[in-house]
Amino acid sequence: MKYKCYISKSIRIQRELHTLYLSQEKYIDKMLDRFCMADAKPLGVPLQPYDKISKEDCPKTQEAINDMQGVPYASACGSLMYAMVATRPDIAYVVGVVNRCTANLDKAYWNAVKSITRYLKGTKNKCLCYGKGPLELKSFYNSNMAGDVDTRKSTSGYVFTLAGGAVSWCSRLQKVVALSTTKTEYISATEASKEAIWLAHLCSEFGLLEKAPVLSCDSQSAICLAKNAMFHACTKHIDVCLHFIREVLEDGLITLIKVHTSQNPADVLTKCLPKAQHQICIQMVGVM
Repeated sequence: MKYKCYISKSIRIQRELHTLYLSQEKYIDKMLDRFCMADAKPLGVPLQPYDKISKEDCPKTQEAINDMQGVPYASACGSLMYAMVATRPDIAYVVGVVNRCTANLDKAYWNAVKSITRYLKGTKNKCLCYGKGPLELKSFYNSNMAGDVDTRKSTSGYVFTLAGGAVSWCSRLQKVVALSTTKTEYISATEASKEAIWLAHLCSEFGLLEKAPVLSCDSQSAICLAKNAMFHACTKHIDVCLHFIREVLEDGLITLIKVHTSQNPADVLTKCLPKAQHQICIQMVGVM
């Protein structure tokens, strides 16, 4: 027997035996109608890996400026952000990309927003599922070296799952320009470790966590740097504040392990992926 209810008129909660499903199908339909995209052709990925948008993509003529003045860009970005925060970690990275600039935009930005919306149309039936995996906290983090074409800053991403579904996720630009892939991964590890400690305390209060949470990444160099406090020339540019992760490792508050890149779902939070890899990543965080 299935039980259904609605929260805030946008998120549907459906329970079947020991499995919980969260979805936003009706909200996405309303969003498609609002922006006149109900008849648009669905897409398999939010953005293609070769799609690059930059602040340099600004109107070059007065005619182009006039064409963009009536575009509801900010409203569309806000609608996408609500879907991302609620049940769709699979669009976290691309929503962050289109929100980095909201003024003096060219059609490239608007086309990117429409592409994400078309992806949501094709995947509006997908749910965030809980109960497909063991009742334990799992975490993954990753980074994308110099992914921002304007500032050359890297993107950090992490996702935490419980009972097979994502409970916390983040995709954001790093505050500094990293000089190596090791540093980008190290920064991501520090950010993820802070979230891991908070979630571990929360889970322990409910009796759901009996051991230190495990952070999984695909960078062996970042793991070695976090576990080895020795100073050397290759790491002298790394800020002291980022060495927080060394303390929590020594205190046993978290554990770092390596996973293969193909088994790291945080990859979808740092870059645009081909369709096959995109599908693998979102399934690993419970979007089905």
